[in-house]
Amino acid sequence: MRRDVRILLLGEAQVGKTSLILSLVGEEFPEEVPARAEEITIPADVTPEKVPTHIVDYSAEQTEEELQEEIHKANVVCVVYDVSEEATIEKIRTKWIPLVNGRTASGPRLPIILVGNKSDL
Repeated sequence: MRRDVRILLLGEAQVGKTSLILSLVGEEFPEEVPARAEEITIPADVTPEKVPTHIVDYSAEQTEEELQEEIHKANVVCVVYDVSEEATIEKIRTKWIPLVNGRTASGPRLPIILVGNKSDL
């Protein structure tokens, strides 16, 4: 049985990764959103699977090496895009999925969840 789960949110700048995380843990949309959320840990006793869940926010300010390290540590990757910005949708195919799959070329592939954001705008 897995001891914990690590979820990494990736995507272009300003697609709403941090807002999504802060809304999840705060249960409402934050008025002010930082450039990046600190890693959040949801305790085992509040998850249906009874395992601690770590949610990690990616920022473009991180180095390529830091990004690769986060991908390596992740159990699941959520690629977030802005449904109203075609360029962020295109980057899923041309940047994010190849980046994640390239990391796992020699081993098992990570599950990738696509998250369309900002549909309310």
